[in-house]
Amino acid sequence: MTDASSGEPPSYPPANFPRRVVARVIDLLIALAPLLLVPRAHPRAGDYLCAALLLCGDSLFGPGRSLGKRLAGLRVMVLYTRRPGGVRDSMLRNAIFVLALLPGWPLLTTAAALGCIALIEAGVALRPLTKDLGHRRLGDLFAGTQVIDASMALGLRAPAAGETARTAAPLASRAARLKENAAPCASP
Repeated sequence: MTDASSGEPPSYPPANFPRRVVARVIDLLIALAPLLLVPRAHPRAGDYLCAALLLCGDSLFGPGRSLGKRLAGLRVMVLYTRRPGGVRDSMLRNAIFVLALLPGWPLLTTAAALGCIALIEAGVALRPLTKDLGHRRLGDLFAGTQVIDASMALGLRAPAAGETARTAAPLASRAARLKENAAPCASP
């Protein structure tokens, strides 16, 4: 982990990739279930429920946990706050998957689109753009999160009462963050 004074978000050892794949498959199967189970008389209801499960899935079974992540022993952590992800973080992480739910697509097309998005996400996670991304996928980069082993989250230091979290943009460049930290403070 990096020092909080350096301006870099803390990094964690990446979660086991096969466990992440198992968790994602479970979560996608649960999210697709409404498309099969909701009666055809109300096709939009199934689409909306599916979208809600995709977007909010990472916070439905506890902070930073979907059913798949809970079963696999994983958790989504927000890097800057060092806390488990919430609903907002889940929505940012998973917004790309909702693209597969375009209106009027048949179930097989939706499933194929979700599979393609998952493969792209896995490719990004396995071939990080830089050394310090911790095998994060596109959704993690957008949300400023990382999936870690849930047992690691138990040992993290809780922020002090007066300590506030930085609100830097998750995709801000390292140079911009360093420039922000190097700016002289006005003294009275």
